[in-house]
Amino acid sequence: MIRLLDSPRPPELTDELIKALTEKFKQTGESVWKKPFITKGLLDMSHQKCAFSECKLVEEGKYMEVEHFHPKSLYSDEVVKWENLLPINSACNKAKLNHDTKQKPIVNPRYENPQDHLYFQGYRFKPKTEKGELTIRVLNLNDRSLWVNKRYEIGIKAVEELEEIRENLLDYGTNTQRSVSKQNKIVSALRNLFLQGTPKAEYSAVVASYLLNDDDFKKVKTLMQEFDLWDEEFDELEKQLRFCALEVH
Repeated sequence: MIRLLDSPRPPELTDELIKALTEKFKQTGESVWKKPFITKGLLDMSHQKCAFSECKLVEEGKYMEVEHFHPKSLYSDEVVKWENLLPINSACNKAKLNHDTKQKPIVNPRYENPQDHLYFQGYRFKPKTEKGELTIRVLNLNDRSLWVNKRYEIGIKAVEELEEIRENLLDYGTNTQRSVSKQNKIVSALRNLFLQGTPKAEYSAVVASYLLNDDDFKKVKTLMQEFDLWDEEFDELEKQLRFCALEVH
């Protein structure tokens, strides 16, 4: 889970339409929020990911559902209120059900920073706060088959790639003749690895967290700087990694 950068209400979702759709929902129970401009706006805000699990919602077999953070069954006046909507996958949506988020708040990544409430331990979310603990339980975020095994697979692969890059840098440093092709291969590998931990990437919090907290990260950065391979692009990528990363204990 990463902090989402809030986006403005779609221009199509006017005050008049909100009122009409809300009344229609109250009278018929129809899914009045299923509008292309609503789903597109939410997907754009989350980089096409579930706001909680970070799984991609545009891949085959994964479907986006519109999440009413304050449940529509309890707060029908907010059924198409833009500020109350999030993109979510079906597993998280089913787990959350009609949990009353006003009486028992959980983390809303659209308006709160998950870094303040959660950290990783063994690819499982752990709570820093009571809100973080409730978030984990309500959304079932530590289900092994749904999420933990996937996080482990992605995280282990990332740190193994980082280790390989460190080894290639050490080999590169021992050569008196440093070829451009080897230099480009190292730079490209590290860039592509870092991109996996940036906001647009699936499970970016996992990748960013375990890369930044691995001992090889500092070693790789030091070597890249020593060989004059670290530039402003890597500064920006590291900044994005830190935006996504949680603490790892």
